[in-house]
Amino acid sequence: MKNISFKVFVALLTASVIFGACKKQLDINDDPSRLTPEQATISGLLASTIQFTATSFFNAGQYGNAYPQYLAGFNAYEANIDSYNPYGFDNIWESAYRDAMPNLKDLIQRSEVSGAPQYAGIGKLLLALNLMQCTDLWGDLPYKEAFKGPSVPSPTYDKQQDIYTVSLKELLDGAIADLNKPVPTNTALQVGATDLAFKGVIASWKKAAYGARARYYINLSTKDPSNALKAADDAALAIDDVTGAADLQVKYTQDKPSPWYTNLGQPAIASKQHRPSYFMVNLMNGTGYFNALIDPRLPKLFDNAGAATYIGRPVGALSTQQGASLANSDITEKTFYGARTSPVTILTYAEVQFIRAEALFATNKEGAYTAYLNGIKGNMQKLGVGTDDINKYVNDPLISKGSANLTLTDVMLQKYIALFLQMETWTDMRRYQYSNTIYPGLVPPFKNLLGTSYVQRAKYADNEPGRNPNVPQVANQAVKLWLFN
Repeated sequence: MKNISFKVFVALLTASVIFGACKKQLDINDDPSRLTPEQATISGLLASTIQFTATSFFNAGQYGNAYPQYLAGFNAYEANIDSYNPYGFDNIWESAYRDAMPNLKDLIQRSEVSGAPQYAGIGKLLLALNLMQCTDLWGDLPYKEAFKGPSVPSPTYDKQQDIYTVSLKELLDGAIADLNKPVPTNTALQVGATDLAFKGVIASWKKAAYGARARYYINLSTKDPSNALKAADDAALAIDDVTGAADLQVKYTQDKPSPWYTNLGQPAIASKQHRPSYFMVNLMNGTGYFNALIDPRLPKLFDNAGAATYIGRPVGALSTQQGASLANSDITEKTFYGARTSPVTILTYAEVQFIRAEALFATNKEGAYTAYLNGIKGNMQKLGVGTDDINKYVNDPLISKGSANLTLTDVMLQKYIALFLQMETWTDMRRYQYSNTIYPGLVPPFKNLLGTSYVQRAKYADNEPGRNPNVPQVANQAVKLWLFN
């Protein structure tokens, strides 16, 4: 994606969205950021909904990255969310249900009426990505009855099984079908400058749509193994730029800094809420699974202030416990994701390659091995690792071990590294139920409020029961979702 011009973005957002003071009791069907019929245009809606989607994905990771153990709590957050202290994630719920999804529904409806299939296809893709992220977090969700305004003030919750097998499938298939339709001759119906992602290059949107459907199929592969080959087929048609330039993401500018910069990169150490975890850092510093192999991505992702080694922070521990005080690694403005211009990534070339590697593992080890190596190289290029360092790492016997010796552990651990700060990793971990075979060295939080269980789901937003009496009653966050049962 291209960088967002801040002035252009503000103009587009102002033209397409009216922000009012949020109500204390927000009804997701009475949306203060949703446009009136007179204000909305499909071009303006497109710019807004791309940004809303990026915000939704950032919000999911802002605190949720403690669950896949990318981050450990620090200062006021130590031994908090990473200890499975129930957290309502209202910011995720509202960015998805107040901002992104209702405006995407409007974009789709308007595009279909206007005869603008590419706009409709992009809308369906982004709606599917938001809905898939939400159901992977919470399970059952309002969808079929949602976004209908005062006529349905308390929508029922659809079962996750129905969301996956019906709603998501319809959206993703529909997105691909619409994006493949002839482009209208009327320039007003052609996707153009308000496309903050690909500037109207529909071929890039098609590849993103195939990548999203590959993610969908790999998520369903534990329910039906035949979905693995469907994931591999779609991955072959997905994002194919190894540099990361064609990833589905939103980049920011010096004038409009990244939320990762604001949340993780900018704060001084005394104000940071999270630090990189012991498990994540150990995968890269030569003390974990890739023993004695130093990952050249370390200085791209973490800042250790020039120390000889990188040390992460244990999850679920106070600063006086488990060696937490030894941690020296942080995300700062000097790092890739802590910089003012860092992206919020939604779907990447590297992820697509690792999906293909996992999907082909049981049937085509050579193809799986090629995709595995491609995923590593692609992520390193995206982060700006030099060619010599890439080759040195990839050619190490621990990495270039040959297709016959490739394991799912190799694939999933490298995917774990490559998807740093993306909540999709938590879905992977729950698909494998935190297996110590797949994720060797992973241990539960030192302080674990779920007893011996790993966290399985997000807690529904704290404000939602007061808005909708249909919120499912769930005992705790150890209860598995349908997708992982």
